[in-house]
Amino acid sequence: MPELPEVQSFAHALGKEYFGKKVKRIFLHRKDLRFPFEKAKLMQVFASGTTFLRPSRVAKQLVLRTENGMVAVSLGMSGSFLPSNYPKRFKHEHVTILFEDKTAVCYIDPRRFGFWKVIQSEAEVSSAVNPLCSDELETLFLSSSFRNSSVSIKTALIDQAKIGGIGNIYALEALHLIGVKPTRPCSEMRPKQLKQLSQVLPEVLQQAIDKGGSTVSTYRRLHGDPGGFQELHRVYDRAGEKCLRDRCNGTIERIVQTGRSSWYCPVCQKS
Repeated sequence: MPELPEVQSFAHALGKEYFGKKVKRIFLHRKDLRFPFEKAKLMQVFASGTTFLRPSRVAKQLVLRTENGMVAVSLGMSGSFLPSNYPKRFKHEHVTILFEDKTAVCYIDPRRFGFWKVIQSEAEVSSAVNPLCSDELETLFLSSSFRNSSVSIKTALIDQAKIGGIGNIYALEALHLIGVKPTRPCSEMRPKQLKQLSQVLPEVLQQAIDKGGSTVSTYRRLHGDPGGFQELHRVYDRAGEKCLRDRCNGTIERIVQTGRSSWYCPVCQKS
């Protein structure tokens, strides 16, 4: 599932490519994705002659804008954007936005877990902590509710109600950098570790944004090229490989937490 850096990559790319263009029409090629399309509302937001404004990211969702309103787009498990070959369509092309200059962009989603929802404000998308802000993270991590929680630190990090945008990849990468096992309960985290985590998480996410995200499955950037951060993964999907921490002779292991894979080094992430 695309996480914060992958969604941010689309926000940057779509803004660079289409900002300021006049919409001619939006095409909905099916009735629904995860939820039914709000066809009348979407047609209004992308009405003929409206200007495509700069997109943004809120948590794991992309917010598309015109002068007429905003649409929150969830990429689900396999959603992505590509320049469209309108009037030809790609396989799994479910939405096409055609511009007056005859360029077009399309939304592709083979597994159809994504959705498009017309919203009035970004607050409807998420009110969770921004994981790019160290101060917000530190306040959350040092709060009594977080520090008294018995859930694992990885589970807490990917809880979208608490922190908006972190998924499996970047939670595991950050925990390896601070030497904490992903199964460790929040209640057993030391304040020093929590403060360190609040600094490391934004750094990991920003580095991933700069690299265009991680391509580990179907994710591709706007023009079809892969992200680059997967080449820097320290633990994610590296079971059986040598730990990359200096002077560590450990081998990365895979475990299952609440039905999802986790990777860590049993030597330098003992606690």
